Amino acid sequence: MKNRFMRPSSIGIAAMLVATCGDAGAQMAPQNTQSPENVQSTQSMPRNIRLVSADARLTRSVNSSKAAQGQMVSAKLTSDVKNAGTTELPKGTMLMGKVEQVKPSTNDGPSQLSVVFDQARLSNGRLVPIKATLLGAYPANTSDYWVDTTTSGSLMATQPRYIAADEKVDQEPGTLRHVSMHSSVQSNASGVFMNKDGNVNLKSGTRLQIAIAPMSNGWQSGS
Repeated sequence: MKNRFMRPSSIGIAAMLVATCGDAGAQMAPQNTQSPENVQSTQSMPRNIRLVSADARLTRSVNSSKAAQGQMVSAKLTSDVKNAGTTELPKGTMLMGKVEQVKPSTNDGPSQLSVVFDQARLSNGRLVPIKATLLGAYPANTSDYWVDTTTSGSLMATQPRYIAADEKVDQEPGTLRHVSMHSSVQSNASGVFMNKDGNVNLKSGTRLQIAIAPMSNGWQSGS
């Protein structure tokens, strides 16, 4: 069993991916950590559906102190989403979603913000339903290169990979200041952000690593 821990080379701490890597074929045991309440809301997704990792950036800021349930959130793909060598969602595609739940901070107390991306808008205006799960969230000026401690700390560029249906992500505070991020492919939410002593503030330009599967591939909500 092997857990993958990756961190930005210029920052110091980032996401721990705990699951089965579909392209590596290695089994990874889930950590005994308590997930946020929103992540525990799950749905059954066929294991033959392959989510593909890609990069995106938020196009507008979202802050738990001002956000409202149902508020629109959006991000733009900065890389192609490819499956079996075919581009399904090209670079520049807009990912559309909403704030699923929000709990603002009171008196510097904890806050929580969950978001879901459920549509992709192509350049021709066509809307495509998607399943999307966040794999990581980083400041806008984050380098494209990462230190992977499973390879003796070697510097390597991120590459698109297939994401398993039971993958979970726990990103500890540090990369986004005091904000942690948690997600699960089986969750209804794309990701849940938490801050123990203040509001969650995701600025425009925040870099997202995201796993995506267009619903045209066979995944249907609630199936």
